[in-house]
Amino acid sequence: MRTFYKLVPAIIGILTLSLAISACSSHKNRWSKYADKSFSIRMPEERKEYDKIQVTAFGKQNVHYIEWRPQSLELNKFKLFQVSYTDCPQRFTTDANRINEALDSSINVRKRDFTELEVSTQPIDLAGYPGRAFILNLPADNVITIVKQVIAGNRRYDLTVVAKKDYHTNNEMNDFFNSFQVFR
Repeated sequence: MRTFYKLVPAIIGILTLSLAISACSSHKNRWSKYADKSFSIRMPEERKEYDKIQVTAFGKQNVHYIEWRPQSLELNKFKLFQVSYTDCPQRFTTDANRINEALDSSINVRKRDFTELEVSTQPIDLAGYPGRAFILNLPADNVITIVKQVIAGNRRYDLTVVAKKDYHTNNEMNDFFNSFQVFR
């Protein structure tokens, strides 16, 4: 009988550890492909979609969002994966100069969502389309923000990741950005 009482704390400890491991693994993000009629991207599951009327570089428009935000136990790495898109009026897509002007204007509007500081932008090519990007990595903050925008066809796409610093998140961010595809 004494042996049984000695084993009870050990059994309870093993069960507690098993439950803790199970609870932690159930919060691990699963990734899958999101697709609509115009594009696809890989991002964490349990994402939400919504529309919002906003002032954009093209005027007041309906912007469609697909985003994932972590639950409280998942805040250790990421704060946000987000794709948004809006219609890009044809007058902005008639030639390369107009596309570049539209991209410059659009990325500058987006920067103001994160900071009033001067942040440099860079031209990019994403999924074969011209774009702009910026990285906001302020020394005083514990997060890094990466925003990439492209104009493909008649849409402006915005891909955003906000991640905590000091965590190995490159694989997830690369998977997100590199998986973006536009259907022609």
